[in-house]
Amino acid sequence: MANYALLAVGVGVIGILTFAVPMLLAEVFPWQLIRRQHFGRPTMTTKSYKGRTVLITGANGAYGSRAAKLFAHRDVETLVLVDVRDCATVKEEIEKELRESGKTVMPNIVIWQADIMTFAGCQEIGKKAREQLKALDHVLLTAGILAFDCRQSPEGWETTIQVNFLSTALVALLLLPLLKPSPGNPNPPVLTFVTSFGIYPAAPSMWSLPKDGGSYLKSLNNTENGMKQAQQYGMKQAQQYGISKGLLLYFTRELAKRVSVSGDMRKVTINSADPGSAWTPLTQPNGQMLIPRLIMNFSSRDPQFGAIALVNGASASEDAHGKILHDFDTASYPPFMERKTGRQAQKRVWEEARKEFEAKVPEVKAVYRLLTTTRD
Repeated sequence: MANYALLAVGVGVIGILTFAVPMLLAEVFPWQLIRRQHFGRPTMTTKSYKGRTVLITGANGAYGSRAAKLFAHRDVETLVLVDVRDCATVKEEIEKELRESGKTVMPNIVIWQADIMTFAGCQEIGKKAREQLKALDHVLLTAGILAFDCRQSPEGWETTIQVNFLSTALVALLLLPLLKPSPGNPNPPVLTFVTSFGIYPAAPSMWSLPKDGGSYLKSLNNTENGMKQAQQYGMKQAQQYGISKGLLLYFTRELAKRVSVSGDMRKVTINSADPGSAWTPLTQPNGQMLIPRLIMNFSSRDPQFGAIALVNGASASEDAHGKILHDFDTASYPPFMERKTGRQAQKRVWEEARKEFEAKVPEVKAVYRLLTTTRD
C-alpha cells in the first residue's frame, strides 16, 4: 500500500509540474514572453515618414520622447508632442540631434500641453487637433502613470484608471474621426495603444463580473486607503497599474472590432504595442521594493528598444488591426480575455465607459454614432 501511495503522490506531483504550473504561469506570469522581450532587439521597419503627421501623448516620458526622436530622424513632416509637462526640451534635443546629423530640413514640431487627469484636458487635445491638423497619419498613446499612493482624479476615478484607461480611451475616440493619411502616405492611418505584461499578474482581480449587476469598472476602481497596504512590496500599486492596462486592452479590442464594421472609419488601423520593461523614471520606485525589483531585473532592457517597438506598432500595416504587437511578432490576448466571461467583461467595459464619456463629454456622442454605422 505504501508503494501505491508513493506512486500516487509521484503522479500527482508530475501532473502539477506538467499541467498546473504551466497553466498558472500562462495566466499570471508569462515568463517566456517576458524573456523574449528582455533579449529582443527590434529595428525600425519604416525608413521614411516624409510628408506625414505624427501625434504622441506622453511625449516627455522615456518612451514618448525616444519615439518622437525616431520619427524625427526619419523625415516626419509634422510632429505633435503632447504631455502634461512642457515638451520644449524634447523639441530642442530633437533639433540639436538633427543638426548634428547633417539634416537641413527640420520637422514642424508642435507642442501641446494638456493634463489628461481630467476629461477637459482630453477635450483640449481633440479641439486643437480639429483646428490645427489637416492630416493625421500616426497616433501613439504612450501617456501613463504608476501611482504609489491612493488618489482620486477630479472625475472621481482612481488616478491610474483615470489616466491609463479612461483618459487614454477618450483621447483616442476624439482623435479617431481626424485620422486620415497625408497625400504621400499609401497606408491607412494607425492608432496605437500601449499595453503591458503587467496585465497578467493583475488578471485574478479582473476575472469575475459583479454578481449583483453592479458596475464592473467601479468594482475595480480602488480609491480606498487599502491600496497602501503591502506598499513595502509594491503589489497593490503594480496590480492597479495592471488593471488599468487590462481595461484599456479590453477597450482597444472592442474599438478595433467596431471600426472594422463601421462604414466611416474602417480605413483606420487600431492596434496595441508592448514595449516590454525598462528602468525609467516611471518604474524607478520599483527598485525600492522587493518583488517589483526582482521582476524588473528579470525583464528589463534599454528603453530605446521599447520605443522602437512602439514606433513599429504605430507604423504597422492594416494586417495588424486588432492585434497586439511585440518586437517581431504578434502576441495572443491574455487567457482570461478569451474566455466567455472575458468577452462579457469587454462589452461591459465598452458600455460603461461610453456612459461615463457621454455624460461628461457631449462631443463624443458623434463619434459613437459613427462607430455604430455599419458598412454598406
